[in-house]
Amino acid sequence: MVSALLSWAWLFTLPGLLLTGLGVGRPGAASLIGPVMIAVVAVAWLVGPRAPVEVVRAGWLPFLPDGSFHLRADALAAVMLAVVGIVSTCIYVYSLAYMAEETPASRRRYFMFLDVFVGSMAILVLAGNLAVLLVGWSGVGLASFLLISFWHDRPGTLAAGVQALAANAVGDAALLLALVLVPANCGDLLTLQTPGCLALPGGATLLASLLLIGAMAKSAQGPLYFWIPSAMAGPTPVSALIHAATMVAAGVYLLVRTNAVMATAPRVAAATAIIGVLTAVGGGLASTRQANLKRGLAYSTVSQLGYMFAAVGFGAPFAALFHLITHAAFKALLFLSAGVVIHARHGREDLASLGGLRRVLPGAYAAFLIGALALIGVPGLSGGFSKDLILEAAEERGVFGPLAFFGLFAGVFLTGWYIGRLFFSVFHGPRPDSEPIHAPSPLMQWSLVPLAAGALLLGYLEWPRGILSGVLGDTVAHAEVVHFPSLLGFFAGALGMAGFAIAFRRDRAAVAQPAAAVEEGGWVGAVASLTTGVSARLISAHSGRLGRYALVSVLGIALILLLGLLSSLFGISAPLPASPGVRS
Repeated sequence: MVSALLSWAWLFTLPGLLLTGLGVGRPGAASLIGPVMIAVVAVAWLVGPRAPVEVVRAGWLPFLPDGSFHLRADALAAVMLAVVGIVSTCIYVYSLAYMAEETPASRRRYFMFLDVFVGSMAILVLAGNLAVLLVGWSGVGLASFLLISFWHDRPGTLAAGVQALAANAVGDAALLLALVLVPANCGDLLTLQTPGCLALPGGATLLASLLLIGAMAKSAQGPLYFWIPSAMAGPTPVSALIHAATMVAAGVYLLVRTNAVMATAPRVAAATAIIGVLTAVGGGLASTRQANLKRGLAYSTVSQLGYMFAAVGFGAPFAALFHLITHAAFKALLFLSAGVVIHARHGREDLASLGGLRRVLPGAYAAFLIGALALIGVPGLSGGFSKDLILEAAEERGVFGPLAFFGLFAGVFLTGWYIGRLFFSVFHGPRPDSEPIHAPSPLMQWSLVPLAAGALLLGYLEWPRGILSGVLGDTVAHAEVVHFPSLLGFFAGALGMAGFAIAFRRDRAAVAQPAAAVEEGGWVGAVASLTTGVSARLISAHSGRLGRYALVSVLGIALILLLGLLSSLFGISAPLPASPGVRS
């Protein structure tokens, strides 16, 4: 029963979506049904017999090589849905208080967008083939646009949302190309690496490259990072949801799910490692130059995702997934703690306007400190375990020997520096003014507790008993040699704390420079200028008719899905043969 429920977990968001849209009860309260049910069912599956289930309906989209409606509920999907459900629940509860000053209509619209976002992510996680994956993938991208541009009447927010659409369009196009190029009956994500399914132009290299491009767009890696800082235009809980367990994590999840394809294309795996290491270092450097609290955390996410990509490139997908799980807790904690600060300071986000909040916001202070130490990778905290495993993989199987290894170590030092810079400039030093502090709601503060517990304890899912790897079984290749807590991990933690200490010693005036002076100089400004120009050209393709473009797109997708469903139900066209290894 639980297995059957898990395979349809994406439907749990529909009751809340409908009730919220109809105006039933307190705005947003009904929407809690979705993430709570996803979390409960996923955890129940994990502690039960863990029987995998597949749902396959052939001929759903008969014009595709593999157009079956294919859902797969297995250990990897359950673990990911548990993370999505638990983190989303905390963010929903937090949002009830954070958005309380909005009008009832705005709050309902906000929670409906959240429901679409979480439901789309659940479809993406449960997808058994490329066709269903693309539905969830595109849905997450569309919902991110709606949430980032939620305050569309504010300058720049609509453009920020469209930048996210532009980046996601690159990934969507790559996945769509993979979907139409694979041979007939070869869309199953678990059999893409078989010789018959690699009989396409370009073979394994092309297929793995397309998957990598799709993942890079979603997870803001390499030059496709450009939408991340602009995405901070949305409400802070949205930033937490996007950066912790849903949208940007989707790219890593895809690479973990299809890691067998990467194993057949060593050059693409090497490129993945290179991109990951460079992004980990580049994102860390960019974060040290931000004068805005949320943007500093946003570049931190880019950097940590770089570690996950590097782990996949090293052939260590379990390490990437483990860091994804721990990162979901401590990054959501950091963003929501930042939201408490921003709420208390009446919407101010610039470091120059913050400071001296340690005594007036002790809960946010403690939560941010826990999240910061977990992010650095202090031994014994969740990030220490998962980052240790990635560093071990870099040492043992790094594709470029010491270069990749030392690059990731440099990223650890930068992590301590940039998060210390944000922490001390917000909570220490003098208050810049005497403006009254907006006291945080108990709902906002209590939402931080489960995330803080995760930041402290999630590492023990794997050490010392290997619970996580045991649950995942063969759904995630686990060839990593687990040594943690190791001397390597302790050294990395010490290096990160050295960066943290340097941030403490730096003069606060240096970290609170005006944004224009900091963000537009050096290589960061040059790369930002280039990628922003590319995104502007992509945006111009809409010709200013975004509403019409979105309407036609939605209607077209709806028509395609309807025709596919009718053909499946009424036999309008002959169904395709079942894919190899698929069980109906």
